[in-house]
Amino acid sequence: MRGHAGSHEDRLVKIALVHRRYTTNGGTERYLVGFTRWLVSQGHEPVVFANEVREDLRSEPGVRFVHLAIQRPTPFLKLTSLWRSAKRAIAAESWDAVMGFGRTGGHDLYRSGGGSHVAALRYEHPLRRWISPADWLEMAVDRRAVLDARICMANSQFGARGMREDYGATRVEVVYNGVDLERFKPDPEARRALRAERGVQGPLAIFVGNGFRRKGLDLAIAALPSDWKLWVIGGDAAWSAPPNVTFLGGQRDPERFVQAADLLVLPTRYDPFANVCLEAMACGVPILTTSTNGAAEIVPHPWMVADSSRALRSAWEQIAIGGIHTPLGSLCRSVAEGYTRERSFSAAFQLLQDAAQAREA
Repeated sequence: MRGHAGSHEDRLVKIALVHRRYTTNGGTERYLVGFTRWLVSQGHEPVVFANEVREDLRSEPGVRFVHLAIQRPTPFLKLTSLWRSAKRAIAAESWDAVMGFGRTGGHDLYRSGGGSHVAALRYEHPLRRWISPADWLEMAVDRRAVLDARICMANSQFGARGMREDYGATRVEVVYNGVDLERFKPDPEARRALRAERGVQGPLAIFVGNGFRRKGLDLAIAALPSDWKLWVIGGDAAWSAPPNVTFLGGQRDPERFVQAADLLVLPTRYDPFANVCLEAMACGVPILTTSTNGAAEIVPHPWMVADSSRALRSAWEQIAIGGIHTPLGSLCRSVAEGYTRERSFSAAFQLLQDAAQAREA
């Protein structure tokens, strides 16, 4: 490293950031884009190694991009070629620190936003008795990425446990995600306007996420009270649903829709940390989620965490009877204010420093 936190030289640190995609579709990708911009704002020199870069992000000020070649015909070639391409590209230059966000190796710090693939299989498919070759490959590459790093970073205690227990990681630090409190905030006027535009008069819940089965959309629809409406934001194959469920597809401004809701419902089967929960809380919207979502660790108690479809239905019935109260929304906002993006990025950078210094020791 050229220096320590707070020194003039620290602003000149040359940092490699490695991930398959540089975009804002997905929690890991949004974190990478936000962290990259934060590094630039702090005077650092991030270089992003990626196979895909969204066109409107290619001109990010202060960021250099290096293309990673990937062979796509099979899952095996896709994963292994990404690993080899990243290793070669990183080795071509000298770095003060290397941080990975996906299944590649050679990192000083590895942020595993998706937890362990072993845990994902355990929670998403608890009754499945077989594991596909693609799953075996993902687990193998996942484990190698974790064990190849000097320090691993998880976004919840739930995610950290999987990395330790499933892969034997020796140093895993937890840094919770952060939220943009200016973008995600209560907006009563926008709420009234969108509800009027969409013809919503009664209670409204919202579901946000890609990969509907893993995120538990089927459970949300099954538990939906007849007098509630449910908006679904995200992408997946077509689903059949009752008339009070509306599919809105992907949205570049999800905050508008979250602000209009009375409740975020996300009965996810496995999620180390669903960032939409923090975003909803920042908008003053209460959460109904599961204990297999690491974000439940920061949901203000005694709010709703349901561990089964029956518990989800029961919790929603309690909400329907008792209603959503303004003080609860204010409490959610207050908790979210303690999880700023700046706090998360600063903690991640400190771990990156620690990991790079461990390399020199």
